Amino acid sequence: MPEWPEPEKLQSPPCVGVLGPLEVRLSERSGTEVSVGGIRVRSLLAALTAQLGEAMSTERILKEVWGDNRPTTDRKAVAVAVLRLRRVLGDREGQWLLTRPSGYVLDIPPDHLDALRAERLVREGKAALAAGDPRTASRHLASALAEWRGDPYADAEATSTVSRRTIELEVLKAEAVEARIDAELELGNHQELLGELRSLTTANPLHEPHWRQLLLALYRSGRQADALAAYTTLRGSLADHLGVDPGPQLQDLHLRILRADTGLLAGRAPAQSRRLLLTSRC
Repeated sequence: MPEWPEPEKLQSPPCVGVLGPLEVRLSERSGTEVSVGGIRVRSLLAALTAQLGEAMSTERILKEVWGDNRPTTDRKAVAVAVLRLRRVLGDREGQWLLTRPSGYVLDIPPDHLDALRAERLVREGKAALAAGDPRTASRHLASALAEWRGDPYADAEATSTVSRRTIELEVLKAEAVEARIDAELELGNHQELLGELRSLTTANPLHEPHWRQLLLALYRSGRQADALAAYTTLRGSLADHLGVDPGPQLQDLHLRILRADTGLLAGRAPAQSRRLLLTSRC
C-alpha cells in the first residue's frame, strides 16, 4: 500500500482509469500508477466512479462492495474501505473522496476519469460530424477510442451499478467506432477501411450500420459487384436469423449501387492525418 504523500506536494487530483483494469495515477508522483489494492477497495472505487460526483450511502456501499456477505461491523468495514481507498488515491486530507451526510462522493474533475473523457470526445466528434467537419470528427473519435485499454471495469466485481455502467460504455464505444468510420468515409478513406469493416461485419453479422458502411466503401473503391454481393449476404443472414429484410436505408443504398449512382462517390477529400488530439489525458 502506498505511503501518504506529503500534503504540500499534493498538486492535483488523482487520475482514474476504468476503461480496462482499474488504475490510479497520482500526479505528485509524475503520473506513476499505484496498486488499487484488494477486491473491496477495487469494488468501492468501481462503484464510486460509476456515479462520479454523486453521493453513495453506506447502505448502498455495503450492497455494492459486500453483496450478500455483509460484515458484522458493517459501518466500520465501510469506513476502513474508504480509508484504504483514500490511501490509494493519495488523499490524506479527504479532498477527493469526500464524506457527506448522504454518504461518500468521489469528487475529481471529469477529465481525470477516462470514461468521462471518452464521453466528451465522442460528443464533440459527433457534433463535428453533424456540422460537416469530418476531419475534426475523426480526430476526436479516434482520441476517444484510444482511451480504451480493454473491457470496462475488467477486474472489478460485476455489481448492478458497475454492470449497468459497463453496458453504457460498451454502447458508447460502438457508437464511437461507427461515427469514426462515417467520418473517414467522408474523408475518402474507403479503401483503408475495407479490412476493418470486413472484420466488424464478421463479428456482428446482423449489425446493419457496418454493412451500410462496407457497401459504401466497396462501391467507392470501384467494387460494385462486391458491394452487391455483400448486400446479398446480409439479406440472407437477416432472413435466416430474424426473418426480416434489410432496413429502408440499406435497401435504398442497394438500389443506388445497382444504378451506379455517381452521387455515392462523394467523400474524396485527401486522406487525413491519423494524429490524435492533444487532450488533458492523465
